[in-house]
Amino acid sequence: MIPSRLLHDSESMVVLSHADREALAFNMTEVRFRSGDRVLIQDRRSPAAYMLVDGALHAERRVQDFALTGRIESGEWFGIASICDGLPVTASVHALTDVTLAALGRGDFERLLTQPDGLGARLLRVWLRSLSFQLSRVNASLVTLRKQL
Repeated sequence: MIPSRLLHDSESMVVLSHADREALAFNMTEVRFRSGDRVLIQDRRSPAAYMLVDGALHAERRVQDFALTGRIESGEWFGIASICDGLPVTASVHALTDVTLAALGRGDFERLLTQPDGLGARLLRVWLRSLSFQLSRVNASLVTLRKQL
């Protein structure tokens, strides 16, 4: 369980009521990493879906000799697809500073999906919003890169 105040008003979380945040926080764990720690390793399964509460994270996807990099912003989720489909994550994530994460394990996520109150479905909506914001940022970066070529 984490304090519900850690699930702050990020853009993706606005679809959840205060009661939903309380219930979600009850199912989550606070996780801390030190600057320089590896949070996730590309091509390995994630033990949880994470929301960055505090600090700065760097994501890097290696494809042959190329690396695609980015930042994970406060309030954003990552490791979602691995929790939903059980496949390995597509990028490594490193802590740029000391970080605090809110973690939701696969078993807790599966339990939320089966609860009759619908919190699991609302959480999926939160995750879709977070992924949409991240994809918009990636698209903007690709447009900038294309203009430079």
